[in-house]
Amino acid sequence: MSADAQTIPHDILKTANMLGADIRHHIAVSNVELIEHDPVLDAMIVKALHSERKRSASVARDATMMTGAPIQEMGDEVAAAVLSQPKAVKFWMIYGVGQRGSTYQHRSKASAQEEAKRLASLHPGIAFVVLAAVDAYLTDVPVVQRIKITKPDPAAYERDRDDSIPF
Repeated sequence: MSADAQTIPHDILKTANMLGADIRHHIAVSNVELIEHDPVLDAMIVKALHSERKRSASVARDATMMTGAPIQEMGDEVAAAVLSQPKAVKFWMIYGVGQRGSTYQHRSKASAQEEAKRLASLHPGIAFVVLAAVDAYLTDVPVVQRIKITKPDPAAYERDRDDSIPF
């Protein structure tokens, strides 16, 4: 067993092995050559299950933060609303202090750090800071409405003219 397999939670590893066996059985029953134990296939399944567990935990945390109630106490509508929320992928950017802002989004912290080092070596005396996306906010587009324009009331016009304002 590899070092990676030792760090995989037991329930995920067990489920992945069972799923892998089911897939191999299906292939065998489908008159396709039986696949021997395939650690690559099992690793892919483990990764997918682990990712789903993280996503589920994230959804539960977000739902609890939005409503103040544990996810077990929420209705289907609330859970669906949390799941449909737009997501932003974490990224890192470089900012040269006193310089114009960058728009390039690095997909890893290591990539951003390497770029900051590279820029610092090209521009001595300027500090290059690695910035991480920590929060994101989004608002709906404002609704533009047409409003009716009415003819002015002549009585109101006369009343407004005689307001004793000298200009």
